[in-house]
Amino acid sequence: MSRYELSLNGAKKLQKWALEVSEAKKFLDTIPKFKSGKKKPGLYVDYEIDESELEDDGLDYSTPEVARVLAVDKKGKETLIGTISAYNWESYWLDIGGEMQVDTAKNWWELINEEYKKMLND
Repeated sequence: MSRYELSLNGAKKLQKWALEVSEAKKFLDTIPKFKSGKKKPGLYVDYEIDESELEDDGLDYSTPEVARVLAVDKKGKETLIGTISAYNWESYWLDIGGEMQVDTAKNWWELINEEYKKMLND
């Protein structure tokens, strides 16, 4: 393994760390896990780690997404609504829509729910 590469086992430990330190775990534990197949409208969490995000780019440690929140609307359309990324047991990012970083898990969760309600009303 090269200098900046992260193993899948290491990524799972980083995932656990980020979910606990960010305090997002308590919110994510309230929604079902994302699985393939038909889903009812609602919010779902996906903890799958993309192994391609763990590779060494030769410049720095990887920053894998350790959790994703997906919304399913009335028509069954799935939309990525929020993510958590983590960096080398030093930092984590709570994102909404891939464009806005949020400071606390409470604010992040409130914004996720607001976005989901907007989706349902469209």
